[in-house]
Amino acid sequence: MINRGAVKEEARRIILGARVSPILVTLLVMVIVFVLERVTDLVEGGSLFYSYGLAGRYYDALISSDPGDLEALLYSLPRPTGMTFFFSVLVSLVGLVLNGGYYIYCMGIRRGVEMPYAALADGLGVAGKLIWCSIQMSVKIFLWSMLFWIPGIVALYRYRFAYYNILTDESITAGGAIRLSCQQTRGMKMELFILDLSFIGWSLLSALTMGLLNVWLTPYMTLCDLAYFEEGQRRVGRGAFNGGHRPPEGDPWGSV
Repeated sequence: MINRGAVKEEARRIILGARVSPILVTLLVMVIVFVLERVTDLVEGGSLFYSYGLAGRYYDALISSDPGDLEALLYSLPRPTGMTFFFSVLVSLVGLVLNGGYYIYCMGIRRGVEMPYAALADGLGVAGKLIWCSIQMSVKIFLWSMLFWIPGIVALYRYRFAYYNILTDESITAGGAIRLSCQQTRGMKMELFILDLSFIGWSLLSALTMGLLNVWLTPYMTLCDLAYFEEGQRRVGRGAFNGGHRPPEGDPWGSV
């Protein structure tokens, strides 16, 4: 049984003690994602805040007493083109690689390494694996969800460490990372679920601040998740943040 309280305390200590602030790094990531979303809205809907307006119209249609309002909304949506589809996929992939760099940054500060802002670009080295892993997981989770929603949720937890495996072991394949995650999370899925539940209060506060609190909540949750990943690595006989051994002293990345 993992001591959740100790894990959270350690995560808070890391956030406050890191030489390059996780809060500022997270803010940078949020700004980049916000800009990408606005450009996507401009390309798809002709307005920088198209998705916000669409969400409001969708809400109005749902609470309307006229069922034709929702149908009218669907017919009013701009038809996708090859360009908009390509751009949406491109933005999604950039976001995925950016998240990979963010995980690498968090792995570094968890080990006490000074991580520069440039670490956010380190996910580019395994971009192909991250993308292929994402596709495989999406398909698998979708297929499990077709049985009922509970198997889909279980699958989410089963594959939870797949990205971490790719980022910490250059020799592993996308499929191998998923299979390894299944081994690492065996007997741990309920603990991960309880960990997520423990952040519900923070998530509600973040919603009340229009997501601004995520500059603290995102690194907090990620560092806690990495502590559980370390335990998963230990259970399958691997080093904390690499394939099968701890890196030599002075090597901050090991096999990354």
